Amino acid sequence: MVEETVMKMSFSAQEEAFRRKVRDFRPADWVRRRGPADYLAILAALHRRATTGAGQYIDVAMAATLMVVNERAHVHLNDADLGAEPTILRTTDCPFFEGPRGEHFTVATRLVGSLTFPSYLRGMWRADLADDPRFATAAARRAHFTELRCFLQTCILTFHDIGALDAQLDEAKIALGEVRSLKKLSEMEWAEYWGAVQEVSDRNGGTYRLPGRPLHFSREKLEPPGDPAFQSEHNHTVFGELGLSECEIDGFIASGVL
Repeated sequence: MVEETVMKMSFSAQEEAFRRKVRDFRPADWVRRRGPADYLAILAALHRRATTGAGQYIDVAMAATLMVVNERAHVHLNDADLGAEPTILRTTDCPFFEGPRGEHFTVATRLVGSLTFPSYLRGMWRADLADDPRFATAAARRAHFTELRCFLQTCILTFHDIGALDAQLDEAKIALGEVRSLKKLSEMEWAEYWGAVQEVSDRNGGTYRLPGRPLHFSREKLEPPGDPAFQSEHNHTVFGELGLSECEIDGFIASGVL
């Protein structure tokens, strides 16, 4: 957070700390954190403070960031039919488990591991499986993984709803998370509150739904995305600002460079 007044460090100290963080940055750090969105928000707030003299709080939503970095989010948000063309890595097409009412969910606890397998036995009231030679060791459980998963899936379907299942797994210290499609995420109450989806003109009399801004600032509201541009529409403007003449730009277009 970039706070408004009282801080443990001065802004100059924060800026220096940020420079050190960038200088010592490792790729793995970027992956482990929200990375780009956080840094972008910090830089934007610091730049704005340098311009206006006023600091402000930053709020970055992880879910909104995930929507923005999905290069084909527009396909899901607009129910676009691509036929057989895959849209993303299809991580939600094969959920690990199915809930009592058709929910798709995954769990964060390894099923094969010797330290975590007993938790599943407690959660599913299947202590008898501990004596089954197919599941006696990690190697055996890996070899018979399909059978083990089927046992657990059968147990899961005996619960009345996902809430009851979640409560039972929580008693066994197993966390579950429902796997939602990007479209379902965009229809949640949170998405409306955050402004996670914004409509823009399709420049053909209609509108198009695109991911909104993942960043919120306490003093200012970010403008929504502008109307989408056609490919190469702004070539003359952009390259003109870079110093190229109209003749040079036309030559690049004619030769296929642009």
